[in-house]
Amino acid sequence: MSRIASIPTIALALLFASGAGAQTARKPVAAVASAIEDNYFDAARGKTIADDLRQASADGAFDALTEPAKLAEALTERLKPLDRHFRVTWSDGAGRSGPSAPRPPSGDGIERVDVLPGNIGYLKLTHFANFEFGDRDAPVRRAIDAALARVAGSDAIVVDLRDNRGGSPNMVGYLVSAFTPRGADIYNTFHARNGGTTSEAPAEPYAQPMLTVPLYVLINGRTASAGEAFSYTVKNAKRATIVGETSRGAANPGGFVEVGDGYAVFVSDGTPVSPVTKTNWEGTGVAPDVAVPAAEALDKATELVRGPKSI
Repeated sequence: MSRIASIPTIALALLFASGAGAQTARKPVAAVASAIEDNYFDAARGKTIADDLRQASADGAFDALTEPAKLAEALTERLKPLDRHFRVTWSDGAGRSGPSAPRPPSGDGIERVDVLPGNIGYLKLTHFANFEFGDRDAPVRRAIDAALARVAGSDAIVVDLRDNRGGSPNMVGYLVSAFTPRGADIYNTFHARNGGTTSEAPAEPYAQPMLTVPLYVLINGRTASAGEAFSYTVKNAKRATIVGETSRGAANPGGFVEVGDGYAVFVSDGTPVSPVTKTNWEGTGVAPDVAVPAAEALDKATELVRGPKSI
């Protein structure tokens, strides 16, 4: 008798557990949706994305994800095809976390500057470090100026952006100006939700641009954001040959919005538009002019510099 009576009790317990799981997932999903609706650069599209997320939650799409880390991963997977910068993170503040918000990169981003055999200048950037114009003695400004001076006498220059995950528009504009004519109408303009615009053109262009030296840019599938902005700009200005693999396709900048309970979501609050293409690289990436596996890109670039071997 007691065994039979326990069946409704078990069923009721399972029902409550299911309901608790649903509530555990639905609250942060709703918060993420609101953050997207309130902050995404395209207000109408942001609302559509948010409404779709709310509907999926109401349909129970996330109810089984009672572990916050797993929920953050699932939300990221769902959102990223809509904008490559979307990312949901979670941390409980006690050392346990899911996919976490990346720390801003430190340092000047210059991994290596060298002159390779054949007088080929080589500049490897891990990220585009930020500096403010107006201070020529800022450490990052001095570092990039020194790097450019180091390769200035080269017969060709290779800028290696493989695995470069992005960074500062100021650095992008400044580095572009080191290889293009002053005043060239080639720089991306960022459009914000409120209608405001910001140009990537540097307030202080590089003083002695290298306008005729052959320029090669190396990219791969992990080249993203600001790394793509530089590649896209010099490619469409017909100033560089892009070598390697198609880049990630993450054009729209933004930042993390904390939504409570340890969750945060990266929301794009702007979108770049090139005056040359009238669009950007979101979702498509920057296609190389010379496609080779990423590991072979530097060898291919040096081969292109040296030209075909005579027989």
